[in-house]
Amino acid sequence: MSITTKEIAEICHVSRGTVDRALNGRAGISGATRKLIQDTAEKYHYRPHLIASSLSRGKSMSIGVVLFDLNNRYFSQLSNIISLAARERGYFTYIAVSEKDPDSETQILQNLVSRRVDGIILLPVTQGTKYIRWLESLEIPVVTPGNHLPGIHHVSINDFDAAFESVGYIGGAGYRRICFICPPLRKKGALGGTYNIMSQDLRARGVKHFIETNPGYTYDLLIKKDYREKAVSMVRAGKDKIAFFCSSDVYTLELFKTFREQGIEIPRDAGLMGFDNPDILDFIQPRITTVSTSVEIQGREVINILLKLIAGETVPDTLYIPHEICRGKTL
Repeated sequence: MSITTKEIAEICHVSRGTVDRALNGRAGISGATRKLIQDTAEKYHYRPHLIASSLSRGKSMSIGVVLFDLNNRYFSQLSNIISLAARERGYFTYIAVSEKDPDSETQILQNLVSRRVDGIILLPVTQGTKYIRWLESLEIPVVTPGNHLPGIHHVSINDFDAAFESVGYIGGAGYRRICFICPPLRKKGALGGTYNIMSQDLRARGVKHFIETNPGYTYDLLIKKDYREKAVSMVRAGKDKIAFFCSSDVYTLELFKTFREQGIEIPRDAGLMGFDNPDILDFIQPRITTVSTSVEIQGREVINILLKLIAGETVPDTLYIPHEICRGKTL
């Protein structure tokens, strides 16, 4: 069993208050006394009692992070950046995965609250007034870096604008037939409309708005699970050269793989553009044109906003971070 602060105080012939100041870097003691206490703590392998410390400070110095999944490299990157940024600020992170299941998400949130985390970073799969009121009833700061929830603090790119600009970029590369691939849209209205696909929906709206406001384009939408087979058929049957724009690079990579297996060469036979720009794209040739959602900036800004909320500071409801079209060789 690790030595306690009381035992360190007895060994060093000082008060427990002096031990606390020495171990937590507080002023009010001499350098010699501080060194004696720190050396003693190291000698006897002192480990702080985090629960007791949190009770005395009123903070657990921990935050919860709830993700859709970790199979998508983008979410793996985001969780890593959040964990590093939190650790730099003295916070421990609990990372949990909802697997895009609303019931699992609710259970995870309840467990995090019971562990007295100081705040939560949530990529929600649930939406609706009832759910938002329940989140607010937890009386704990929540920030969403993905799907938006009205009234809950949010950090992201402007998905609508990014998708609108991307279609313009595709058009500028000479394509007039655009196919938007967005499988999550098939869940729109699921669970009585409580299933949250806000980010994907905004991207779809941005694409549609560009097509509607710029004459001369042909527009297709693929949302079913067989989108890869449909895309292959469209390439082989179409007279006009087509560009496929995917709402996430998970689908971009799946389509890229299918095209290669079917002997369809990009960009000779069709154009391809993605969304998110996970680091795995650095290993794919030709380099896929995509939209960077600035995951590094997003992860750090989410921590900044959450810690300000924990400290009781006022912050904007929504913080938009910059997006960027990463020019590749697939258009």
